[in-house]
Amino acid sequence: MIKSHTKQQGPPESSAHLNDALLKLGALNLIEGCLGDVVGKAVLIVAEDPQLGWYDATAPASVAALLKEMGATVKTLMVGAPENSPFDFVQTAIDAADEVIFFARIGDQGRFKSQYRFVSQNQRPCAVMSYARNAAMLAGGYGLLTHRAMATLKGVIDEITLGARHIRITCPLGTDIEGSPGQSLTKGNDVVVNRFPMGVPKPVPINDFNGMVKLTHFLTPAGSKVYEPGYLALPEIVSVQIDGTRMSEITGPGDLVAAFKCHYEKVATQFGLDALNIDSWHAGIHPLMGYDMLASADPERWSQTVFSNPRVLHFHTCGIGPPGEICWMIIDPTITLDGVALWENGRLHPERFAPTMDVLRAFPELAIAFAAPVGEIGLGEEF
Repeated sequence: MIKSHTKQQGPPESSAHLNDALLKLGALNLIEGCLGDVVGKAVLIVAEDPQLGWYDATAPASVAALLKEMGATVKTLMVGAPENSPFDFVQTAIDAADEVIFFARIGDQGRFKSQYRFVSQNQRPCAVMSYARNAAMLAGGYGLLTHRAMATLKGVIDEITLGARHIRITCPLGTDIEGSPGQSLTKGNDVVVNRFPMGVPKPVPINDFNGMVKLTHFLTPAGSKVYEPGYLALPEIVSVQIDGTRMSEITGPGDLVAAFKCHYEKVATQFGLDALNIDSWHAGIHPLMGYDMLASADPERWSQTVFSNPRVLHFHTCGIGPPGEICWMIIDPTITLDGVALWENGRLHPERFAPTMDVLRAFPELAIAFAAPVGEIGLGEEF
């Protein structure tokens, strides 16, 4: 179970009504933040079978109910686990809708280049991918923090990060790489779906970075392709020397290094990818994203959910172009931009840059959230 991290007040007998109210507010945040006016629109909700353990039925049902109240017509389509090709019946349903909301992993498979066509009459993307996987997440701080505020913050962090002349990344295990984004900030969306909640900035290209990355916990899939085994446990540290986009040296316990290389070779061969290529990285920016299941209970669900927390930085590897197919998860990073740590030991500090401080002033709820971030990320420790 993932906690809501929202403290309830009032007598116990009012808690059910309070939960309903918060759930409705979370649904409203998604609808208004990502879709806007829905009066007269046909909205498709693609909901993943709850028995698969990734999503519940309550979150999509609450969004559907509120959409109807707000004047939309709603169809809910149940789907199963992702596969490596699109489902024709899903595309048919999308084609008949004005907007689509995914409470399903298939919506995330093609976030950089979608498997499905999402083009409305005015040629704008009209799909939303929900990372609020259950009612607790939608009704908690993660789902309630104003989407427009998070989207504004994301845009400003994009400008600061991709406009930096020099970036250094370190972590408590000994990761130490540095370099430059190597390109000017490009305009336009970095993904082809709207993400809710907003949790990461644009990926930073790795081209001009060099140094050592220390990896532990798990190698995990990016959620783009399906393969087995989907993850590799790293019970000890594996060190990877990177030289721009290349893994130039991999060191650590002999059996673990062999398993590491075998995992990469298998995934690369299956999809015709460059195994040793590294594409980019980015770190989480949502202060109220929390995860209290153990990562080891389902490493794939863990990595594809917890990435929004500022305690997590992930690399896109194995393939040219994001998202790659294998993720590196770096815990509690310090990311220094031109000498100032925007992330420090897993804490995001938007107050340290004037443009992000302006966002905090414009949205006081952000300042409150960053003053007391959620530390749980499924690894049995917090701040």
